[in-house]
Amino acid sequence: MPLPLSRAAARGGARTGFRTGARAAARALATALACACALSGCQPARQHNLRVEAQETAQAPTAASTAQAGRADRPYSAARLRTAILAESRLADQAGYDQAGEVLRSCEDCLELRTPLRIGSEKFQLAALTAPSEDQPFAAFVVADQSDRPAVKLFVTGHDLTVSPGQGGTLVAQESLYRKGDPRCCPSGWSVRVYRYHSGRFEAGQRISRDTTG
Repeated sequence: MPLPLSRAAARGGARTGFRTGARAAARALATALACACALSGCQPARQHNLRVEAQETAQAPTAASTAQAGRADRPYSAARLRTAILAESRLADQAGYDQAGEVLRSCEDCLELRTPLRIGSEKFQLAALTAPSEDQPFAAFVVADQSDRPAVKLFVTGHDLTVSPGQGGTLVAQESLYRKGDPRCCPSGWSVRVYRYHSGRFEAGQRISRDTTG
């Protein structure tokens, strides 16, 4: 995935205000649809420009209910997580990490902590990565405390990426979808994927995509 465009380009066009409201509404609808689909075990379908892609796991993993997870910077600060992520050799083979690693190495303040997730007794810190000239994340890390050190449990990438706790102990990742020729201000749609934590790892559920142009 190419590096995000400049912040000036991202703000170009008279449709920026419309984009903000439309994306907020789309995110709320997408999250509700994704969580409902993941929790009910719906099957792949195509209807009214809503596309549900094939599920990646043979069996939906189980997860405990989400509870109050506490402060975003506990047990580790963003600086500590940045150091731990850069030391994770396993990430080098994952798609999109070349770009993420480059930004992490060159920018000390580009990793921001978001609302954490708690599944049962285990807490997961969520950290979003934004390029220095951008205002929307393009990558995110889910980190747990393992043997008194940070351990990356999930790495995801996407345009205008958001990762947040969902219902029933799930994790919801959403990104904007751009067609060729779309201006930076106005993507053609969005995509949502729900993850469940099972046997020590996050497993991807169905991806729900929506084309908002027609």
